[in-house]
Order: sequence, then C-alpha cells, then structure tokens
Amino acid sequence: MKAVVLAAGRGTRLGGLTEALPKPMLPVGGRPVVAWLLDLLARSGVREVLMNLHHRPEALREYCGDGSQWGLRITYAYEPTLLGTAGTVRNFASHLGGAPFFVAYGDNYFDCKLAELLEFHHERRALATIGLFEKDDVTGSGTVRLDPTGRVIQFIEKPRQSEAPSRLVNGGLYVLSPEILPMVPAVVPCDFGYDVFPALLAAGAPVYGRVLPGAVWAIDTPELFRALSERMAGES
Repeated sequence: MKAVVLAAGRGTRLGGLTEALPKPMLPVGGRPVVAWLLDLLARSGVREVLMNLHHRPEALREYCGDGSQWGLRITYAYEPTLLGTAGTVRNFASHLGGAPFFVAYGDNYFDCKLAELLEFHHERRALATIGLFEKDDVTGSGTVRLDPTGRVIQFIEKPRQSEAPSRLVNGGLYVLSPEILPMVPAVVPCDFGYDVFPALLAAGAPVYGRVLPGAVWAIDTPELFRALSERMAGES
C-alpha cells in the first residue's frame, strides 16, 4: 500500500513558528506532527510514502530520512512552485501504480483507523473516498452533504457557517483509485477542494465520504497548535 503525504505547506498563519521549520515538523507530544502520521500509516499497512517538500525541505529530509525507522520507504519531490494538493498527487502518478492509495495532509494529527476508510472505498467501488469528521465550526474546512449510501452529493470548500451543507468536514485524508489521476487538471496550483472534487461531482463520478470515529486536529493557527500541544502533553 502506498500513501502520498502532503508536507509542502509553509503555514504562513503560524507566523514565527514556521520561520525555521516546515509546518509538519512542529512538535506535539515530544515529536513532530509528521512522525505521528508516519506511525499511523505504517500501522495501517502502508509500506511506501511519497512526500512533497517546499519550505525548509532539509528539515523533513533529515528527520524522516529513508523512512526505515517506520518500516517505510520514502520518496521525496521538491516543489519550487507549490503544485497544490491534487497537483502533487498528479506529479507522483508514475510512482503510484495500479492500486488505490492514501493521501494524507502531513500537518494534521489524526486519531482514527485508516482500515475503515479503505474498506469502505472498496465496498463502494469509489473513485475517491474522503475521510470525514464532525465539527461545530466548519468555516475553515471543506464541507460535504452525503446521500444515505455515503455518496457525496455536495462539496463546498470553506463555506460561511450559514451556507455549510452539514457539519461534516474533509479531514485531509483520502483513499483514491488510480483512475482519478488522468482526471486531475494540469493547472498549477490544483487543489482537491477547489478544482477536483467539485468537478468530479458535476461529472457524476463516484465520490464517497466515510464518517470516521475519532478526530482530526489541524495546526493552522498558533491557537490550534497550542491546543493540540496541550492535549498531547505527556505523550511520547
């Protein structure tokens, strides 16, 4: 099993916290956020990780190395210009082979089981399956509306609270079938939330969402980073 880890974000809203470090290297529970994600991927049967880099790339290369400390093999791609979440996946197309693969945002902390997402993807014969979590404030996230089978029938990126179709948010965790790769437009940047998922829905493609037990924590602002750091205090 392979996974694309999106690790190129600079985290401009974090101010000085990311001046010398890329966002996925910020420490929580005594370890960088990306270390917890690599643990989760390895426990879930992933053996190969494809990781994009941009801001302070040497920090991630030096810390993660070849991935062997997790039982993984990591391949890096430096992006002088950010390609966007979907553009990065398109850039790795030649490495992804013919089986479904995970995509995970490298600056999120996930407390969930990936097996449930992968099993649901196979059951629905989906092109894309989005890991979903419930949130009270959805304004900074992609939000979806599902039909009774779990098929996504509406996707809105970062809506106003009054315009949100539900409290279900995109957790930055996907299972994608390789057939999606030719459907990613060759524009830069190209993002799943703005460019790919809405277009797939308009075309009637089988995009599903699976509400996952557990939670996801973003570290997009100093306040969110501090809240996760406090929650993870004592973890190792």
